[in-house]
Amino acid sequence: MTVIGRVLGVVGLLVALAAGLGALALERGWFELPLDELVSRYRLPDSRFLDVDGVRVHYVDRGSGPPVVLLHASFLSLRSWDALSDELDDRYRVIRLDLSGAGLTGPDPTLRYGIERNIELVHGLLGQLQLPSVALVGTSSGGMTAFRYAAMYPDQVSRLVLINSAGMPRTAATNPLRPPSSWLAGWVDARLRSRRFWAGSLRENFVPPHEPTAELVTMTYDMNRRAGGRESSALYVANFRTGDPEAMLARVRAPTLILWGLDNRTLMHLEADVFAHWLTGAPTLVRKYPGLGHYPYLEDPGLVARDIGDFLSQALDAGLRPAQCGVSIGPAESRQQETNP
Repeated sequence: MTVIGRVLGVVGLLVALAAGLGALALERGWFELPLDELVSRYRLPDSRFLDVDGVRVHYVDRGSGPPVVLLHASFLSLRSWDALSDELDDRYRVIRLDLSGAGLTGPDPTLRYGIERNIELVHGLLGQLQLPSVALVGTSSGGMTAFRYAAMYPDQVSRLVLINSAGMPRTAATNPLRPPSSWLAGWVDARLRSRRFWAGSLRENFVPPHEPTAELVTMTYDMNRRAGGRESSALYVANFRTGDPEAMLARVRAPTLILWGLDNRTLMHLEADVFAHWLTGAPTLVRKYPGLGHYPYLEDPGLVARDIGDFLSQALDAGLRPAQCGVSIGPAESRQQETNP
């Protein structure tokens, strides 16, 4: 064997050993972070923890005034609301929580990760906080939790805000949670999503010149590699079902503000109009933001907070499209507004 052949053989062996060691590290979770370490890194001065049906729920309760509950998107946490909360908590009591399997909320002994479990945790938390009625703000999958909650507990939701809400029926091609294209990609994806992966994933949902901050990227990367997280995430995705959103939305009675990034590439802005059309029992108002994407509350929190504040204070009620059944609010004509940031 030539010298070159021996060198290539050694290199090949080293590559195989490195690949095997890397696969073992992924399988054993060597890149994961213990929940206690994440809590020490990312808890806020106002962070609180409360046992809700066996789950140690992380939440923040700050400000004074009418209570407003913020429900975050999949793969994010209550920290994604930091800027919006800062804009609202001088006028409202802003409550935000890490949902099932997310952020700093502990593992669920029932293993029932998903939208239904989110609804149970929200209901349990509000019950323990003795809040009989709140305004709900939900974004992406948090919007799906919000409108289902409003449908199930109409007397407990005074106002509803949906920001680029999930919940519409999906095909395999349009499902943001669709599985990877190959077995190998799926195996690696379930065990390691690098910081670079999360930077790209977040950036795809922002519209230039807006970009995710380095802090958001690092926090998202860290929280999505917590110990046990890959199992809970797999269960969450497996349990995710849109069900019958038309029937569920028809049960909502709370006046509803629907906010959408006009340049949202994840959920097309026309879905906002479908939400309004199916909210037959609720007065609605749709606002679409040119130049903003799937995370408008991160891209321009001041603009979104202003619209939410105006809606909660009833300053926008004259523009609400009346409910198609039940008690209507506002003028008879339907209005849709587009706001230029």
